[in-house]
Amino acid sequence: MSPRWQQTATLAVLALLGAGLLALLQHLAAPTIEQQRQAAAERTLFDLLPAGSYDNHPLAQPIALEAGGLLGNPGAEPGYLATLNGQPSAVLLPVSAQGYEGAIHLLVAISTNGRLLGSKVLQQRETPGLGDLIERQRSPWLQGFTNKSLGDDSASWSLRADGGQFDQIAGATVTSRAVKDALQRALRFFDAQRVRLLGTDQP
Repeated sequence: MSPRWQQTATLAVLALLGAGLLALLQHLAAPTIEQQRQAAAERTLFDLLPAGSYDNHPLAQPIALEAGGLLGNPGAEPGYLATLNGQPSAVLLPVSAQGYEGAIHLLVAISTNGRLLGSKVLQQRETPGLGDLIERQRSPWLQGFTNKSLGDDSASWSLRADGGQFDQIAGATVTSRAVKDALQRALRFFDAQRVRLLGTDQP
C-alpha cells in the first residue's frame, strides 16, 4: 500500500473513531440534557407556585383536558397536578378568553381549597400599552386576583366599570373583563372537577 493510501486510510479510521466518540458522548449526555430541559420548562411553567410547595415533576403526569367547556380552550390542552410529600398541593389549568383583539390564553394555579395562587398570560394580541398590561412583566394588575375564590363577595370580583370594586385596566375594559371571567371559569371548572383533578374530594 502506498504512503498516500496509508494516510487516507488512517484519516478515515480517525474520522470514524471521532464520529463514534461524539455519538457516544451525545448518548451519555442525553439524559442530563433532557433533565435540564424539563427543569427549565417546569421553572417557566410553575413559577406561579410558591417555592417549596411541590416536590414532584408535574410535567411527567399531565391531566388530559377536553377542548371547550368552562376552560374555553380551542383544543385539548393538559393541566398539571403539583404534589408535596405525596399529597395534592395545587392544580394548574389552561384557560382561554376572547379579548378585544383576539384570544387570550392564560395559565392559572389553584390551591386545593379553591383559591387562586396566581395566573399568567401565555399568549395574547391585545393593544400595546393598554390591553397588554395583563402581562405580569408589564403591570401588577393580574396579581390583584391572587388569593381570590368563588366564595368571595361578588363586588370584589366585579370591575368598577360594572359597579364592582376591582379596578380594570384603564382603556382596556373589554380585556379586563375577559381575563376576570376566565379566572372565574377556571375556578368553577376546578370546583366541578375537584375529584378528577386532585384524586380526592378533600381540600
